[in-house]
Amino acid sequence: MDTRLLSEAEALLVEYEEFLRGKMHSTFDAYIRVLRQLLLWIVEWPGYGGDFYPEELTKTAMEIIYLAYLEQSGSSIAHRARVKSAVSGFARWLIEEKGILPRNPTRGLNILPQALLAPR
Repeated sequence: MDTRLLSEAEALLVEYEEFLRGKMHSTFDAYIRVLRQLLLWIVEWPGYGGDFYPEELTKTAMEIIYLAYLEQSGSSIAHRARVKSAVSGFARWLIEEKGILPRNPTRGLNILPQALLAPR
């Protein structure tokens, strides 16, 4: 995977990192790592032309494309929930602080818990 982000995405992440500075270190690291992975994935997704536009962070992109991709790749429910939480916070910041997004793309998304198997 290409480890570079385009300047607009990188600038947004740097600003968001500053916004998160008061969070616990482990939360901060996890959120930034998740967001970098998501943004790199979006940049590399066919049809996006190597650019990131925050408006493309939609509920469809999150639910049907990215979270489904993570599930098919074997990501745990805990990781997918962390992704949802990190993206939700980032989206809320893009809405409230930057005025870029009209709505939070994670709102109403459910990550179903794994079905419990009956004991043997």
